Amino acid sequence: MSARKWFVRKWFARKSPPSVSAPIAAWLLWGVVSALPVSGSLPAFAEGIGQASCPAADREFAQVKKNADRGQPAAQTELAMCYDLGHHVAPSRMENIRLLTEAAQQGYAPAQYELGRIYLYGRGVPADYAKALIWEQKAADQGDARAQRDLAFMYERGFGVMADLEKAALWNRKAAAQGQPDAQLHLAQALDSGQGTAKNPAEARQWYAKAAKQERPAAQMKLATDRLLLGDCAGAVHWFKEAAGNGEPEAMLEMAKLYTQPTCGPNAEKSYFWAMVAQRFGMQDGAKFAEQAAASLSATQKKNAAASAERWIKRHQGGEKEKD
Repeated sequence: MSARKWFVRKWFARKSPPSVSAPIAAWLLWGVVSALPVSGSLPAFAEGIGQASCPAADREFAQVKKNADRGQPAAQTELAMCYDLGHHVAPSRMENIRLLTEAAQQGYAPAQYELGRIYLYGRGVPADYAKALIWEQKAADQGDARAQRDLAFMYERGFGVMADLEKAALWNRKAAAQGQPDAQLHLAQALDSGQGTAKNPAEARQWYAKAAKQERPAAQMKLATDRLLLGDCAGAVHWFKEAAGNGEPEAMLEMAKLYTQPTCGPNAEKSYFWAMVAQRFGMQDGAKFAEQAAASLSATQKKNAAASAERWIKRHQGGEKEKD
């Protein structure tokens, strides 16, 4: 697990969309859509379905370009990603938006979602919450779980709409049911606090567990804390370690604290190890716990723990997880 897969699980910045394996998948989806009457309802686009990426191979790109020129929305969306990234073509936000708009106007949900995010986050253009709302809503209504989570976020923050926690919980539930991990986390938090929906700690725990399994550090921290309160050292250690591996410095510090307490310790060497890691990741209290643990360690033990900490840090270096 890279060390924060790291430093920003993502203040949403899946500002680059997740990729789909090949244009063929998107073309097959478009075949289903185009077979429907104009007035008919479009199929749902759950998370992971219909996601667009710029093809890597020149031959695939040429075919995508040809299909985009013919007005096929899946191909237009893939070509838009090429202009976003500057692959095969010079980067151009203007072309990116033009192609996404043409595809979105044909009712293609992945394009609507991508277009909505451009306006929501001001990716190369000024943020425009009104336009973001239009396109995110259209994609969300078709069942795109990513757009449903974005819509929930807009209602949580009052971006382009009046803040409305009930609507946020509604859209989070729709997205969570399709496996969208940020929606699962936010739904769990709403159920835990009773904000926007009826308080239901038992159901909240179920959604925390789902989000934790999808590497959301906040959910992992919650599970770890709950296990610690129950005196379950193994459970607490497991989830704190998972959160630490996913780039949560607070989890690293909690591990250092954990090994000073009777539930899991005392274990000065492990406390020293995690305190060193936490300190390197910006937790100032790490120095205090390292100093306390060092008082009980020999020079050799400190040297070994410090070396282990360096190896852990090297294994976990990279880009951070996204957060919203």
